[in-house]
Amino acid sequence: MKKILLCVIIPAFFAVTAVPAEEYDLETYLALVERNNPDLLIRFKDIELAGTDIALARSALLPRAGVQGGYTRNLTKRMQSMPVASMPNGGPLVYQDVRANYDNELTLTQGVGISQVLFSAGAISNYNKAKLGKAIREQSFEAARLAVLCAAKKLYLRAQLALLVVEIRESSERFSLEQYQRVDRRRNAGAATEMDLLSAEVNWRSKTDAVMDAKKNAELVLLAFRDLADIPHTQTIVFTQEHTDLPELPETSNLGNILAGRADYRALLLSRDLTDIDRKAAQNAFLPEVSAFFNYAAGGMGNGSSLVGDNNFHNAALGITVNIPILTGGARLARVKAAQLEQEKTIIALSQRETAIESELIEIQLRLEDARQRFESSYRTVETARKAVALAQSAYSNGQATYLTVADAQDKLDLVWLNFANVNFEYLSAYHDWELAAGK
Repeated sequence: MKKILLCVIIPAFFAVTAVPAEEYDLETYLALVERNNPDLLIRFKDIELAGTDIALARSALLPRAGVQGGYTRNLTKRMQSMPVASMPNGGPLVYQDVRANYDNELTLTQGVGISQVLFSAGAISNYNKAKLGKAIREQSFEAARLAVLCAAKKLYLRAQLALLVVEIRESSERFSLEQYQRVDRRRNAGAATEMDLLSAEVNWRSKTDAVMDAKKNAELVLLAFRDLADIPHTQTIVFTQEHTDLPELPETSNLGNILAGRADYRALLLSRDLTDIDRKAAQNAFLPEVSAFFNYAAGGMGNGSSLVGDNNFHNAALGITVNIPILTGGARLARVKAAQLEQEKTIIALSQRETAIESELIEIQLRLEDARQRFESSYRTVETARKAVALAQSAYSNGQATYLTVADAQDKLDLVWLNFANVNFEYLSAYHDWELAAGK
């Protein structure tokens, strides 16, 4: 196999400002993308949020304790008429205004309260769902990470290709300018026609427009290149990665092994498990909830400077609460049915995804084989076109051909050279797609 020439024939350098240039090989760029890409940073925060969901779900299964108390300073006396005696041998009661409050009231109304869930199917299901939800987000993050890195590899190639197109266009422009100047000298010497001169000028100016268009496209690609890794727009980029050989065609792998290695497929499997938890949770809604509690209360009241007096109290209680659902208007049955349907949908989605992955692998394999076959042909065509340009120039110098012959040969060389570069890009791009599809 011939040496690959994509992005190697020129120094991959494109300066837009006078700031110092920064060199990037592929490994450095991928590390920068993985560290700075905004989409990946957001997804990583989702994983951290999932960790808090687990903590919240776990809290429903752990003991709860609290202390409630208070202090009251009564600024006035509250008097209340109360019976204090009765007449001898019966008769009406004797009432007297008695103070009904104290200066200081210090209470722990519910003192220390502790509650513990002994059994709650809903709380257990929520905890299991939270743990599985974090695992799903981790797999989704991994799938997104691999997809972003694949896009970064292809964007690195595309940027190098765009710069190569600029170099090819500039080389063609220089050649056309030289030919135009050559025809102008021959025209002044009477060895060329005015038609040859006009044709040479038109050809040169059209090549100038092509250079401007290629530079604009390169700027757009470099803009996307910087944005993907959050590189400052003013930074000059120097590409140092060389692609000297095409990687070999990958071997067809077992679909089961590929599915096991794909993070997005593993996320679907976990989603199926999540629907199973939802179904069981809906069924467990028919079960009772059992919890236990312990409360201790204390208080004291006194007058003057005393916070406590003879009216102190203590109380302790221990109990169990059972909540038995009896009738919910059919809501529980509806939730069970909905959970079963969601589970069936997930199973169908898994089967659909397996088919899509298999088709994706076949499609990428066809792209790789096609690009590989066109590589040798396009390389030979470039060599032939170069020889054609040299022969056309020689024939024109000897008066055996017109300038149009030279221009046509050069245009064909530009075309086949660009085609060769595109074939290289297509193969390497498809190879990175295969790596992603195969879970590499």
